[in-house]
Amino acid sequence: MAPDCEVLFLHVPKFSNYYKPLDEFMNITYAPMGVFALADLLEREGRRVRILHAGLEWILDHGFSIIEYIGAHGGIKIVFMPLFWHYQSYDVVSVARKIKARFPHIRVYLGGFTASYFAEQLVGEFDFIDGVVKGCAEEPVKVLCEKILDRPAQPGDIDFSDVPNLVLPERLKRVRAGGDSAAKTGCYVTSQQSFDGLRFANLALLENFVHYVKWFSFPLAYSKNLSPAENLKLNNMGLTMFPVEVGRGCSTSCAWCAGSAPNQRRMNHGPLVLWRAPGKVADTISEALAFGYKTFAVCFDPEPAKQQYYLELFEIIRRRKIKCGLYFECYALPGAGFIESFKKTFELERSVVAISPECGDEAVRRGNKGFYFSNEEFFKTLGALESNGLKTDVFFTMGVPHENIKTLFKTKELISRIHRDYRNIGRMMTWGIQTEPGSPMFENPSDHSIITDRKSFSDFYRIHSGLHADTYSALGYSVADYFLDKKTYSPAEFSEKIMRIKCRHFCFLRNDCASHNMPFAGRLTCGLRAVKFKLRGFGAARYYGSKRAEFS
Repeated sequence: MAPDCEVLFLHVPKFSNYYKPLDEFMNITYAPMGVFALADLLEREGRRVRILHAGLEWILDHGFSIIEYIGAHGGIKIVFMPLFWHYQSYDVVSVARKIKARFPHIRVYLGGFTASYFAEQLVGEFDFIDGVVKGCAEEPVKVLCEKILDRPAQPGDIDFSDVPNLVLPERLKRVRAGGDSAAKTGCYVTSQQSFDGLRFANLALLENFVHYVKWFSFPLAYSKNLSPAENLKLNNMGLTMFPVEVGRGCSTSCAWCAGSAPNQRRMNHGPLVLWRAPGKVADTISEALAFGYKTFAVCFDPEPAKQQYYLELFEIIRRRKIKCGLYFECYALPGAGFIESFKKTFELERSVVAISPECGDEAVRRGNKGFYFSNEEFFKTLGALESNGLKTDVFFTMGVPHENIKTLFKTKELISRIHRDYRNIGRMMTWGIQTEPGSPMFENPSDHSIITDRKSFSDFYRIHSGLHADTYSALGYSVADYFLDKKTYSPAEFSEKIMRIKCRHFCFLRNDCASHNMPFAGRLTCGLRAVKFKLRGFGAARYYGSKRAEFS
């Protein structure tokens, strides 16, 4: 990193979780896609900017210290920290506190989906946070840099009132006196022209990007007590996978999703769906290929009935003779034209089409999922994917609204049928889903017959600060009469019961994590992993008997 770097984008994953087959692990290993675009935007404005991934640096050097790093590379005046996923809540705020305590002259700003949702609470409760960029960030970060870097002044002399989408502690104090809302001040929405002008693959701005490319893929967990080579073998699909920005927004609502349409509008104030020009997406793919990526992940399918966009994108990729794989997550079911074009466009040994029925019971699916399809339609699509030689991942949930213990086992029946009848299935996974801020479940829990222990940012911060907030098993809610026993369970009790059922009936763990096991073999795999960790001196007893690990 250049010693005169002015602006640092700092990605902080959730540093400490425990899950039996992973032992202690980091979660959220990918930085948000927008971080690369914002850093590149500022560099093109003439700013001296770098990106630092705290988790990656720890893997390379377990003694790594963010504070020592900043101190050794002077000149930083602004630190932007994405708080996109709620799992990061404690770690991001904790690191922000440490930076501000050691370097009070450095401005520390948060952004991203979770930060945006809780912007007013963040600046109201944590006085070391200088502000939160709420929603679209391209113009706000540019204006902040102009004010802080181009106009030398005493800290108190800078007027931030005209920075769009910026929620400030000072502004909140003034606005509260006037009775208005700071969240509505200076709204900025990314235009189509601005969106198409962003570049999402300037990996050179990331410190140690070579290791980022090599080590981080799906799934998003990194076992801290395994070596990089062991993680690549056991916790990596074996694909160098780059998440490519195709668009923003959504046109529907799923019960558990923070990215549902109403929350998207609340956060970003713009159109429900904004697509990048297909040629620009193809440009990003070509740029990322130059950094060593071979497969690209697209998790954006907000208008599945309109597949013309992807047909056009695939045609451009073929015309440019771009050789790569694609991991595509469908929000509903892919049509015949999509499947045929996908097959013609991508290297199939590096490619996967993922579908999420979520539930085996069709009524439960209809009650939760924005884009509904029947089991008959689903099986027809699986057959089409298999006949075209396309590997398919299938994802399920459990413990969700409108479901009960009886309808849950329709999911088990569906999984058994898929495993028996289709040979193209890679991963087939069943997870509980944590409460997400801004999701319909979070906004209106009574409408979904749930109770939750997460109502504010402080709740997420507290839960993720301890040793019992595992990414996979602490759901944060309880569904009324789920077990048909007329009992009311706390969120913690409900989570424990759901996870016991998951272990017994839905375990999918396989050492080749691009594939799946059925429950008995999955439990054996899990148990053997746990024994190996214990023989190395790790395991649950050591983790829960130790102080929670943090970034320094």
